[in-house]
Amino acid sequence: MKYLISVLIAFFMGSIPFAYIVGRVTKHIDIREYGSHNPGAGNVFHLISWRAGLVALLGDAGKGFLAMRIIRTLYKFPPAILSYCAIFAVLGHVFSPFLKFKGGKGAATTLGSFLYILFVTLRWKALLLLFFLAIPWGIILIITHSQVVSLAVTFPFFPPLVYFMTHDKNFALATVIFVIMLETLGIPSLRREWPKAYEKYVSRLFKKH
Repeated sequence: MKYLISVLIAFFMGSIPFAYIVGRVTKHIDIREYGSHNPGAGNVFHLISWRAGLVALLGDAGKGFLAMRIIRTLYKFPPAILSYCAIFAVLGHVFSPFLKFKGGKGAATTLGSFLYILFVTLRWKALLLLFFLAIPWGIILIITHSQVVSLAVTFPFFPPLVYFMTHDKNFALATVIFVIMLETLGIPSLRREWPKAYEKYVSRLFKKH
């Protein structure tokens, strides 16, 4: 029963559509009808303002963080089980019942969920892990100018870093499953973003001057 309760907590907290709410409250618009049509913080940043985008980002990250904290407070689960719960928090964001099961990409909710799990597990060493992840993310972002591409390249670095820093096989396996889910859900966006990024930015690196 405790696993079912945890999954329900994670899913329904993850499903709260903060970007959509911010769009409605600040500009009285449906964020899904403008810009990238994605009900996520990135679209709020582009369409409304950095302040509104920051609120949406903190909301989407915060719901993942808070969901993990509530679940761990209730049941004292180890990191591996919390990681499986985080999968459902992200699925709640991606398939939000409040948005007819068509939500955002889940990057901010992923960040919030694992910020809590990593800091519970590693304490200050979590900052070091995040720093190592930020290196490939930053390099690819500079090259491609695409958050979608940079995240797709960075996610596979996460499980080996988790294992290297925790030596917890179960935790690392849970993050492998999590990354596979994220990469699978991100395939449509990657197919859309990569040709644009390659044509506008990456191809320039291979041109002879």
